Amino acid sequence: MAPAPAADRTYRLLEGRFDSVDQARSSPGVGALQVTACPAEAVGLGPRALYVEWTQLARPDTPERQRVVVVEPGEPAEETAISRVFELADPGAAAGACGRKSPPRFRRDELVERVGCAMSLHADGTVFRGSTSGRGCPSSRDGATYATHELVLDALGFRTLDRGYDPTGAPRWGAAAGPVIFVRRTPLGTP
Repeated sequence: MAPAPAADRTYRLLEGRFDSVDQARSSPGVGALQVTACPAEAVGLGPRALYVEWTQLARPDTPERQRVVVVEPGEPAEETAISRVFELADPGAAAGACGRKSPPRFRRDELVERVGCAMSLHADGTVFRGSTSGRGCPSSRDGATYATHELVLDALGFRTLDRGYDPTGAPRWGAAAGPVIFVRRTPLGTP
């Protein structure tokens, strides 16, 4: 039997509830964050859409970041997936959507693609690794003009390293000590 295409495997690995509590306990400066990702309907963007909320664990009802992530096949399809990121035009309306009975639904005009922020994720056995490319992902946070995002994803969770840089390449924000480690807290396939 042929392995499932990378996009399907990546989508399943990204779905669920994750947190950084273990790392926050042992590493000063790392916050206790929770990430919840559930299946969503994103009209016109394909079958693999997830609604994703990032919250402080102490305030799980107040999302700090909300996105729709669309996972598509890359080349070659058995080994590569592309993760596209969309911001919500009205994030307040979607807060807590993963806890509702029906999947969140977004029209295309409710989503704004973060052009330049797509990530190509490549299979390395059961692990997927990927990053944004060069200076193409714009950022205006804390004086940055672009951001980089790196992701390592497997059945146990994911590690992410997000950083922002000014036009000279000097760091403006992000984890200086290394990636934030998110541990899966739900079984695969359960938000």
